[in-house]
Amino acid sequence: METIQKARTLLKQEETLLLLFIVIVTLISPIFSPEFFTSYNFSNLLRQISYPAIVSIGMLLTVLIGGIDLSVGSVMQAVSLTAIMLVQLQAPTGVIVIVVLALGLFLGLINGMLITFGKLQPFIVTLGTKVIIDGTTLFMTKGKGISGDASDSFLSIGGGYIGAIPNPVIIMLVLYIIGFIMLNKTIFGRQIYSVGSNRVAAYNSGINVKKVQLSVYALSGLFAAIAGLLIASRTGAYQPMSGNSGATGMELSAIAAVVVGGASLSGGKGTIWGAFLGALLAGLLFNLLVFLNMNPYIQQFILGIIILAAVVFSASKNRK
Repeated sequence: METIQKARTLLKQEETLLLLFIVIVTLISPIFSPEFFTSYNFSNLLRQISYPAIVSIGMLLTVLIGGIDLSVGSVMQAVSLTAIMLVQLQAPTGVIVIVVLALGLFLGLINGMLITFGKLQPFIVTLGTKVIIDGTTLFMTKGKGISGDASDSFLSIGGGYIGAIPNPVIIMLVLYIIGFIMLNKTIFGRQIYSVGSNRVAAYNSGINVKKVQLSVYALSGLFAAIAGLLIASRTGAYQPMSGNSGATGMELSAIAAVVVGGASLSGGKGTIWGAFLGALLAGLLFNLLVFLNMNPYIQQFILGIIILAAVVFSASKNRK
């Protein structure tokens, strides 16, 4: 009990410090660009943050059980491609949504089955499925983008607004509320923390560890699919490597968010609030780097530094 209380105290301290960094970055950003505090910039910023933030929910779940999912960007890519192919076939929007979300669940479940029943390392399994998915999508498209005559209902999913707030931001907030309830108010959430803290003890206490693992990786695939659907429905087109767009891959962005948010890669430690703050800070920093006309490759370098700094800071706090 004392160990759990200590972990919670450390998490609160890290999240408070993270919130302070966010405030600092927000306050200094207008110095480099007067456009920062405009509604247009905030709308675009929140929309861009929403994609990795949604993926980060699934990544957090896998990290909490002591795993990792390196295939999330590729799942997004597969989902985006499938959605646009269905658009070309003039499938109803409802059918497209059901199919692509089911695809995400299926791909996540494959990861979970290989890890759980194959007793393989999550890093190797998800790296392998990532390469397979990337190769398949590139083969199908010959490395070219495709588009279709998308309906207004499909385009409104990722491109619409509720008032002045983009739909992806609303969906992100709803998913984070669901994630918070799941991790903090349900038996399944407590099982996730138990499996990540001590798998043997969780098994001996009657928890179906295999079921938890399968469910977590399936959910990771689902969250990646939601993000992929939002990207495809915003543009009505598929771009090769869309799940790895920008200077960094979506995998790195999601891992950065959960690690910066205080999650431990060894499992059992992390919060949904921390993951959100991590995604928000990363988005603000990259927005600031854009204002500074920073080279995209330098942005990737900075993201790596942020991840390492967060890991070192968390490890030093745990040793105290």
